[in-house]
Amino acid sequence: MGVTKKQVSHLLEAQAELAYKQAKTTFIVPGIGKLVLSEIKFRDDEQVVFAAVGGTAVGRSLLERIIHSFPIVERRVPNLRMIVVAGPRIDPASLPQADGLEYRGYVHNLYEQFAACDLALVQGGLSTTMELVATGRPFLYFPLHNHFEQTFHVPHRLANYGVGPSARVDFADATPERLAERIVQALGCSPVYQPVEADGAERAAKSIAELL
Repeated sequence: MGVTKKQVSHLLEAQAELAYKQAKTTFIVPGIGKLVLSEIKFRDDEQVVFAAVGGTAVGRSLLERIIHSFPIVERRVPNLRMIVVAGPRIDPASLPQADGLEYRGYVHNLYEQFAACDLALVQGGLSTTMELVATGRPFLYFPLHNHFEQTFHVPHRLANYGVGPSARVDFADATPERLAERIVQALGCSPVYQPVEADGAERAAKSIAELL
């Protein structure tokens, strides 16, 4: 019997959750490798930008573009703190190194860090972008070219919650200079999104009950 992608995802999440609770500093997830536990604390006088591309290696080029834009942004935002989260498939040490930039591999419950940041730079998946909408955080997303969900479905859903087209950045246009400009602009914005529904389980239970 085959295993669905969703089941594999849940299994890996459960492994990481268990390992995080049991490990002191590092742990191994079969098929992924060694992950380092990371706890990040913020100061009130800094503007925190997270750059994260999820659990695959497809976002390496995006992280490299963001890293190259960092010195430009830093000159314009003196209290900038940018944290690059490479994820389990990209070795942070293999990325271009920039002074003042922080690198992380695995960050447990990254959505909690997103909820406290001043700006998030993310690939463009629906789960991550909707988490940012739900917590009211400004973000820029970079949909994968020719990826139907990220280029059509996600922008449509986000628009329903008040996310404007300025939040979307096409990778082809994301030169370090242009990307730096977009980051600086986004840091100065306070987005107003539509509330995200929180009664999904209740509505689902009601619909199922009507069939019983």
